[in-house]
Amino acid sequence: MALSIRDILILDYFDGKPVHHKIPPYKLKIYGQDANDRIGLLYENGWIRYSRPQETVSMLPDKALSDFLKRYGLSGEGSHAELTGRVISQIPESDYAHGVPKIYVLTKEGKAEIGHHMAYVLNVRENYGLTEGEIGESQNTLAQRGEPCTARDILYRAFQQKISLYIMAGEWSKLRNMYYTVANFYLRIKDNEEALPYLYLVFFMDMSGMGNKNNLVPYENLFPTQKGMILLMDEIRKDLHYSMDEVKTSFLSSIARMAPRLPFSYFSPQVMASMLLERLRGIDFNGARYIVQRNTPDPSAKSYHYVPYGRSEARPRSYHPPVVKPNFMAPPVLRMPTFTAPPPFKPGQSAPPPSREPVPEKKEEPVLRRKTEKKKGIFSKLKDLF
Repeated sequence: MALSIRDILILDYFDGKPVHHKIPPYKLKIYGQDANDRIGLLYENGWIRYSRPQETVSMLPDKALSDFLKRYGLSGEGSHAELTGRVISQIPESDYAHGVPKIYVLTKEGKAEIGHHMAYVLNVRENYGLTEGEIGESQNTLAQRGEPCTARDILYRAFQQKISLYIMAGEWSKLRNMYYTVANFYLRIKDNEEALPYLYLVFFMDMSGMGNKNNLVPYENLFPTQKGMILLMDEIRKDLHYSMDEVKTSFLSSIARMAPRLPFSYFSPQVMASMLLERLRGIDFNGARYIVQRNTPDPSAKSYHYVPYGRSEARPRSYHPPVVKPNFMAPPVLRMPTFTAPPPFKPGQSAPPPSREPVPEKKEEPVLRRKTEKKKGIFSKLKDLF
C-alpha cells in the first residue's frame, strides 16, 4: 500500500534520529500535528525500524571504544575503523548493546517509497517553499509529455511555473527571491554555470527598484544587492575562469534571454553591468554617482505605483466631506455671570455729621471694708500681741 506524502516526509525526517526524538512544535505545520504519533504506526507497519547495536557502534568516539576493548583484555590502539571492527568481531553483541545509541532506520520498503517521491522530500529538505499541489502538477505534466521525470526535473518545472505566476501578478520582490532559490537549486547540484545567470537576475531585480504589486521604491531607498551575494558571484566567476569582460558579456546575455519585462527600471542593463563589475572589484554602490544616469519615474504612471520620497505634491488629495448640522437642538450651556466689584462709598457734603452720644461713666461699686478701730493705750497693744 502506498503512503501519503505526509507519511513519506515523516519517514525521511525520522531516518537516523534517536528513537526518543520528537518533532519540534515549529515543524508540525509541515509534518502534521499527529506526526509524533504517526511514526509509531509506520514502525508497526514495517516502513521503519530500530537500529541494531552493530549498526551504531561506530557512532561511539575512539576513547569509549578503546576503554571498552581494554576491559576485555583487547588492544585499544588503532584507527576508528579498526576499533569498531574489533568490537564487532571479538565481543558479543549483548555485552555492548546497552552502551550504543538506538536510532530509526528505514526499511527496504521505506527507502523505495521515499525514492519514488524524492521531489517532495528535496523540497522540504532544502526549504524551496513549493506546495504539494505545485509539485504534483509539475510531475503529472512531465509524465503526460513523456519528458524526463526525475526529482530535479520536477522541481525545475515547478520553479518555472511559479516564476511565470509572479511575473503576471507583478510580484517583483517575490520573483527576486525565487531567482535566488533557483540559483541555490543549481548550486546544490554543483552546476555553477546554470546558477550564475539566476544570480545575475537577482542583481537586476535589486537595482531596478520594483517591488511587490508593481510598487516602485524611491531612489533614496534603493537597496543594493547584499555583499555576500556579490562574493558568491565572484567565487563562481573564478571557478568558471571568467574575466571581467566575460562577466559583462554573460550578464547582458542572461538579462536579454531571461529577464522579465519590467514596468520601470532605474537603470539600463548596460549601466547595471558597469555597477556589477564595480561591485565585483570591491567598490560599494554609490547612489549619488549614478543619479545622473538613472531613469526618472513618473508619479502619474498607470503601470506602476510611485510616490516620491518627501514630496507632498505627490500625495493624493484627501477628501473632506461637508459637515452636516444635526436637526436636534444642542443642550443649553450653563454660563456663570462675571463678578464686578461696587465702587467705594463716599458720603455727600450736605449730610449731617454723625451724632456722637456721650457714654455714661460707670460708677465704681463701694468695697466693703472691715472697719478697724484704733486702740489706744499700751495695754491694748500688749493684749493683741498675746
